[in-house]
Amino acid sequence: MPDDSPFFIIGAGRSGTTLLRLILAGHPRLHVTPETWFILELVRELSLTAELMPAQVDRAVTIMTEDYRWPDMEIAADRLRHAACCLQSPRLVDVIDIVYREQLLHAGKLRVGDKTPAYIAIVPELVTLYPGARFIHLIRDGRDVAISRIDLNWERYYERDRFEWTLAMARREEYLRSPYANRILEIRYEDLVSQPAATVQRVCEFLEEEFVPGMLDWRSRVQLVPPRERHIHRRLTQAASGDAVAVWRRRLSAVECFAMEACLYRDLQRLQYPLRFQGAGWRLLLAPAGWMLCTMAPVLRGGVQFLRRRNLLRRKLYI
Repeated sequence: MPDDSPFFIIGAGRSGTTLLRLILAGHPRLHVTPETWFILELVRELSLTAELMPAQVDRAVTIMTEDYRWPDMEIAADRLRHAACCLQSPRLVDVIDIVYREQLLHAGKLRVGDKTPAYIAIVPELVTLYPGARFIHLIRDGRDVAISRIDLNWERYYERDRFEWTLAMARREEYLRSPYANRILEIRYEDLVSQPAATVQRVCEFLEEEFVPGMLDWRSRVQLVPPRERHIHRRLTQAASGDAVAVWRRRLSAVECFAMEACLYRDLQRLQYPLRFQGAGWRLLLAPAGWMLCTMAPVLRGGVQFLRRRNLLRRKLYI
């Protein structure tokens, strides 16, 4: 009997999680939702196991439907509210499952996955909700993630309390030593684009699903990306290319690369990504330089924005 427990694609945004979503959505049994995000707030406010009171059910529905991403679910808020109110002895998982069931029904599939990278922060809570849940942690070189996020004017790598990749790596260290370690499969973005068949086969084995070669035709499923996000996923319409690997080697000046490695080098080394500045002498400088950059984060970000507003930058600055 196949296990139809939900699975979650986690990590840091701009690590290839949308690509993996489209690949897995090509499986005849699997559907992967757009990013839900609302579970983060639900598990902070509501009990994971106790029966919810009517006011709590109403609050859960409000949290879900007031998120700006809710339209991506293509479920009317009134429909969710009605279905939630009809639940007998509802628990939080029952309310969430309304969304997952609707997604499966619409897709004509049997097993749901949720591609919300930020759920790496709530793996224990998700295991409580779904005891059979499995997690696919997609990891990409942090320098390439930083470049991609700066290109979109998102947070910068020296904003240590905000940079998603650094936060995800901290969670990874926790989970490697936790009871959840065997529930999490780590795969590398670099392997996904250079060896897609072998990498996806590993994912299928982990999920105990059959590998279907047609899954690799992800470009035929680009319409699954919410319209409001398609402008940030233009590469998904192209064939896999080595150009997406080690982008930092081509895009960063020596100064920019040193700044990134000063902030990210510990995690890059743990993950065995090669550093440009890896000699013994450079190692003495990386830690204090990283501390200084993180301390000066508000000034650095403000300075870059000031220069951009006045058109004083001749090129994108990755600092």
